[in-house]
Amino acid sequence: MRALVAIVPVAAVVTATFGLFACSGTSPGNVFGATPVEAGPPSVNNGDAGNLFNGPEASTTTTQAECNPAAVSTFQPDWQAPEQWKQNVCTAAQISSFYDSCLTPPISEAACNSFVQQNANCAPCLQSQDTDATAAAVVWHEQMQYWTVNVAGCIARASGDATATGCGASYAAAISCRQSSCNACWVAQGQSATFQQFSDCETLAGSTTCQTYAEAVPTKCGNLDVPPTSVCMPNSGATAEEAFMLVAPLFCGQ
Repeated sequence: MRALVAIVPVAAVVTATFGLFACSGTSPGNVFGATPVEAGPPSVNNGDAGNLFNGPEASTTTTQAECNPAAVSTFQPDWQAPEQWKQNVCTAAQISSFYDSCLTPPISEAACNSFVQQNANCAPCLQSQDTDATAAAVVWHEQMQYWTVNVAGCIARASGDATATGCGASYAAAISCRQSSCNACWVAQGQSATFQQFSDCETLAGSTTCQTYAEAVPTKCGNLDVPPTSVCMPNSGATAEEAFMLVAPLFCGQ
């Protein structure tokens, strides 16, 4: 099975469990806040962060105490419905250029802003913030600190159910739970923790604190690797860029 994909720091992140996936992005207009030095797509597969295609297995990496998954008894999924599919506003060249200009490290604020300004009809479809009413192909989190590829939203559109009780929402909840369980580790980055430790924490959370949400996905969705949802699922081991280039055309392509 493919894995759940989830996060990408402004360095990029993607996740995998048995099919979770996500990457990073920015919102329309001036999409940059203060971005971490390590911004950019991950070079290796490591669970929810970096390349999120690795599943819930625990890492052997030693972690700080704040990077152990925390209890999620108060966690409540907050579903952000996806934008419409097939908006026909971006060419393949524009989609590729967006990734080069806005998501490829080292990220240049000037280059990304230039792309957004020159592609005003296309850019809003490609990126949004997690506080927006609907989610674009790429969603930025934590005030532009990391982005995720909107695999959950893609699944929702492919399955024909974009409601808070659908397959896409279940997939998103499994990812969000990991992020919540490892929030202390995220906050500690640059001080007593690294992004790799955050990624390892999310991976472990998938089989511990967030196991209930992870197990709910196949129950709700069945096999995501078959139509109609298979079009949204990056291959196991896919990079953040490959995940983006799979999902973005479905939302915005011509």
